[in-house]
Amino acid sequence: MELSAEAGVCTRQIGACAPSCSDICASKYPNGGKGACQGDICVCFYECGTEKRCNVGLGPCSAQCNDACCAAKCAQQGPLSEGFCDRLGYNFLCQCSYDCS
Repeated sequence: MELSAEAGVCTRQIGACAPSCSDICASKYPNGGKGACQGDICVCFYECGTEKRCNVGLGPCSAQCNDACCAAKCAQQGPLSEGFCDRLGYNFLCQCSYDCS
């Protein structure tokens, strides 16, 4: 499953995938947070609510797809979006931070 952001739904990658992924997300986001493993990463899906900034994962990054590449992928989220390559454990993933209001 590819990570995406829908209107009112935010995603946040929280670390390595584990059987407790869904429980961890439910505890972090008690108003309906759900977790799912995306490859080796646990991802939380939750309503944006009052948060002004949301994060979404845009897939892996590497020497070929670095910060500039992640920023270009993130640009479609709007003019105030910020994309960067982030390390989560042994994985390098494009992250996108954007206004969700």
